[in-house]
This record gives sequence, structure tokens and C-alpha cells, in this order.
Amino acid sequence: MNATKLLKQKGISFDYSALSITAEDVLRRLIETINEWELDIKLDLMKKEDLLKLIDSFGGAVIDYHPENDHQERAVLLKHSDMLEKYGLTEEDICRLDFC
Repeated sequence: MNATKLLKQKGISFDYSALSITAEDVLRRLIETINEWELDIKLDLMKKEDLLKLIDSFGGAVIDYHPENDHQERAVLLKHSDMLEKYGLTEEDICRLDFC
């Protein structure tokens, strides 16, 4: 089976995007999770490079984790917990966020 032929046959545009998450969407979801879990992470004090690390890693979390219980957002925060400790994340927060 040829992907190009199948898309053309079904009338699906080659430019159709299966996964499209903007930086604004990512930050909105992370902020909601930070607020819901009452974390004192100061995103406004983060360096641009650090903030981009969070944003860039979100796509992988969407692929690897289901959306219930903030698993995607928690995965991003836990993946970057060492960096986020500079911005207010505590060891207690990490334990609460962990999937165990």
C-alpha cells in the first residue's frame, strides 16, 4: 500500500496534520496543571531556553501518556524536575506528581 495513493484516493490533503499543539496550548495546559496541583513554579522567571525545553518535550508526552489525571503535563514537569527546582519545584511536589 502506498501512502500517497491512499491519501489521494480518500481525498485527504497531504498537508493534513495529525498532531498540532501550539506553544500557547502547551503553556495553558501546564499552567492549569501547576495551579491545580498548587505548585509554586515561577514560569515568568524562567529563561527562554528552559521554557522552550518544556514546550518542546510536550509532544512526546502527548504520544506516550494518556490525558487523564494530567499525565501528559506531569510527565513534562517530572522530566524537567531538576531544572524546575531552580524555579520553585520542591521534592515534595515531585513526589506528589510522580506516577507511583
